[in-house]
Amino acid sequence: MYHCHMGYIMTTYGHPQSHSLRKPTVEHMQHSSGHVSLFILLFLLAGFLCISTSCGIDEWDGPTLTQPRAQLTAEQLQKDSHLDLLDMSFFARPGWATEATHRFSGSLTFEETSLLFPKQRESYEGEDIFPHFTVDFVVANGVLIPLQKGLIETRHQSKSLWDVIVGAGKVWQEEDDGGWSRASFPISLTDRYIGQVRNCVATFVYTQTQVSRVYIQCSQETADIDDGQVGNIRANVKATYTAKTYPNKEQIVATYQTTLANRLPVRPLHDMDKKGEVAEHFEKTIRTNAPTSLGALLIDGVIYLHPPKTRHGHYPYPAEMRHGLYSVTKSMVGSLALLYFAQRYGEQIFDALITDYVPTLAKHPGWQGVTFSHALNMVTGTEGSERSEHLYKLLILAQTAEEGIKNIATLGNTPSSPGEQFNYASTNSFVLSYALQRYVQKKEGEAVHYWDLLHKHVLVPIGAEHFDVLRTQEAQGQKGLPMFAYGARPTIDEAAKIAQLFIREGAHNDRQLLHKEKTREALGRGEWKGHSTQNDFRGTMYHHAFWSKTLSTESCDIHVSYMLGHGSNYTLFLPGNTVIFRFLDEHDLDFTALVRSVMKLRPACS
Repeated sequence: MYHCHMGYIMTTYGHPQSHSLRKPTVEHMQHSSGHVSLFILLFLLAGFLCISTSCGIDEWDGPTLTQPRAQLTAEQLQKDSHLDLLDMSFFARPGWATEATHRFSGSLTFEETSLLFPKQRESYEGEDIFPHFTVDFVVANGVLIPLQKGLIETRHQSKSLWDVIVGAGKVWQEEDDGGWSRASFPISLTDRYIGQVRNCVATFVYTQTQVSRVYIQCSQETADIDDGQVGNIRANVKATYTAKTYPNKEQIVATYQTTLANRLPVRPLHDMDKKGEVAEHFEKTIRTNAPTSLGALLIDGVIYLHPPKTRHGHYPYPAEMRHGLYSVTKSMVGSLALLYFAQRYGEQIFDALITDYVPTLAKHPGWQGVTFSHALNMVTGTEGSERSEHLYKLLILAQTAEEGIKNIATLGNTPSSPGEQFNYASTNSFVLSYALQRYVQKKEGEAVHYWDLLHKHVLVPIGAEHFDVLRTQEAQGQKGLPMFAYGARPTIDEAAKIAQLFIREGAHNDRQLLHKEKTREALGRGEWKGHSTQNDFRGTMYHHAFWSKTLSTESCDIHVSYMLGHGSNYTLFLPGNTVIFRFLDEHDLDFTALVRSVMKLRPACS
């Protein structure tokens, strides 16, 4: 809970307002002195207002689940009403629960329903609607396993803004539920325009033949706080249960168990961070009591996880929690893809010309001589930025890939030649994705989609087969094009496996999946150190969609390469192959103290 919200003072500057379906998003402040001065003035004004109104942040101290339960009772779950915001423990299987009495196997069909989503701005179209969709489940060993593992698109059957991703939950019995058994499962709501993720949990009670209403609460997210998107959501949804028997249930369960077995080991962060110095950074309050959705370290193939926190207690399904990482996508997806195809076809793909593969830009003067490498490294020499007129109006508003490219073709040229001047623009990343698709089609055939090859030959081998990315919205039945610029929505296991592939320089199980030398360059390990950003506040160098800077620790200066996205989502690669994950949306970009704390645990100075 918090007493005042600074975000709305910042909104006018950081995110030009729009009342259309989709929100304007700007990844960073601009660098002109006028803009910086305005930012500082507004920040100081916000601070003054907080001081003058006793602005403060309270830790959540609401009641937690005890036996017998006082909230989300079987009786309450029959009623069409909203409860007060609850501690997440009420949605989790308690230690005193027993095995579920009733069998559950079949589909749940959710009716389109109004969401309770208070906010201090006008709602976007469909933002306050829970979507109509169907998901199938089987149960094994008390685990509620969804058959639909990836994104469930709802735009063709619902007016809602939200698509959904359903994770594995649990079923159990509580003595006071009478003749009902109980279930809960994690559900992520994600928009189809920029890739934010709302971390929700759903719960219901059931018998062999019927279910109660499904109650849902979302108390954490990776979203745009500057646009007033951080907030709590509740829904009480009518659902229809259709009991079914699935002939392939054994295979479904075996596949799920294989997925579990292939996950990286997870241990509490406290096992490594005995004094809590690293945890202190993940617990830091900024504008809410839980700005960090997830904090973790990856050391020697083990994830050291700090308990994922929401504004109302710990999230009960941390392994299933997805995170919208904005421009982390440029490296986690864009760099990953080009490095794979450099290994598949040869590093000459970096020198392929954009104009040879994007017909709409073939005669555009600004794109002459621009290579795939230039686009990946933000040195195209073309007009572009993260301002609303360059990002929101041209790319976020575009539904199809062709529409996006036609919009980008309206941008002009700059005096800089390709390769000369760093200029960060998401439009460059999208053009690269479009060009890569055409490149692969020329190599493999018109029916081949580059994401399918990347999925089969990289994501499946490393165990990240359900890694989800935002795509363009094509006609029904056609595959969308990954945005490359934003929209990665990984779990911590998927993010860690991709990071591990990078720190192993593209090798997995004695197979080279990514081009080794180009991967080394991405991490700043090669002779080529990247392009200067001209002292951009986010980092001093940029190489194959990774930022980097030099930090001073107690013992030495170290080079840190990192993936970075809006809100200060970041994945930091330290010497000694230590990786730091911090997924948040409240702008805490100075990670120097965090790195120093980790270096105390894992020294890497020679």
